[in-house]
Amino acid sequence: MNTRTGIGSPMQFFSLKTSQIMLLVLLATLPAILVSTWFFGYGVIINILFAALVGVLSEGAISWLRGRDPRTTLADNSCLVTAVLFGLTIPPGTSWWLIVLGMVFAIGLVKHAYGGLGQNMFNPAMAGYLFLLLAYPLDMTSWHLPVAATDVGTTHSPLGWQGFIQSLTFLFPFLPLLPDGLTVDGMAMATPLIESKLAGGNALAAAIEEGNGIFLRSSETGWELINFSYLVGGLFLLASRIISWHIPVSILASLLLMTLLYYSPAAAAVLGTPYLHLFGSATMLGAFFIATDPVSAATGSRAKLAYGVIIGVSIYSIRVWGSYLDAVAIAVLFGNFCAPLLDRLLAPRKYGHPGFFTRLLGDISKRKTSP
Repeated sequence: MNTRTGIGSPMQFFSLKTSQIMLLVLLATLPAILVSTWFFGYGVIINILFAALVGVLSEGAISWLRGRDPRTTLADNSCLVTAVLFGLTIPPGTSWWLIVLGMVFAIGLVKHAYGGLGQNMFNPAMAGYLFLLLAYPLDMTSWHLPVAATDVGTTHSPLGWQGFIQSLTFLFPFLPLLPDGLTVDGMAMATPLIESKLAGGNALAAAIEEGNGIFLRSSETGWELINFSYLVGGLFLLASRIISWHIPVSILASLLLMTLLYYSPAAAAVLGTPYLHLFGSATMLGAFFIATDPVSAATGSRAKLAYGVIIGVSIYSIRVWGSYLDAVAIAVLFGNFCAPLLDRLLAPRKYGHPGFFTRLLGDISKRKTSP
């Protein structure tokens, strides 16, 4: 017997349950998690695990307060997806109290205040992230890495025991975890787009041309490889029919079109290159994993295309002409805000009934001809 998953339009049915859908989404994030951990250390995994712990506790407590069985609420795995996406977006080395604030905001206010899974208007992970970004911009734009990860001139790895202790100390600075002689000094860095390093070239192509390994930290290919990892995960979701092509394709196409329309080599430092707009920040994460949230996104095919265009144009506009620090989160939440209207305006026309715009023009015509 098929089970309604809620993915796609209201009349689409699949054999997978919601909990299975969520597990496949988690599986699709695995390549990006591994690549992020390789370049940035254990802080990525620690963020995800601690966010998951806080999310499960918050989900269970709020469900209990609402008179619902926490076991039933937690069984759909949606809380874990929110925690993983939130953990991937916040910087490694984020303090524990910031993760608690963000997850409680995402689960308590953005999700359950609207009624729980299936009722929330905005994507919980992005809302929690943006809340922290606006409230604590300095903490949310500094990526604190273990010392080993910053020593790009050597083969040292941030995945050793010292790197783990350093990453754990960033999360819980009050714990006496560091042995004598080991410090928590690390490099604070932001994404290339936040740093306005938009005129940079293709680090992957440069590494190959120079004969360097693309996974060497000295090649500085981390952000590009992470985006390609999200692309691989997104293609897996498409092949599994967990998401449809409409939203990611329309986001990437509209963003690419905007970069091509306004790009010029002389203004690359201000406007950015088309390549880095796609692979230099969180574009692939937003296009395949965040904007495609079936609850907060548009549902009809035409509405999905318009929804994606709004997000793609917004990403470029905020990056180039705006003053905020993260374009993807703001653009997706703006798309969430527009989704109900898009579903109404661009809903498929019922057979034998006029469409929305036809009815609107008819009403206007009647008002003009009425005495």
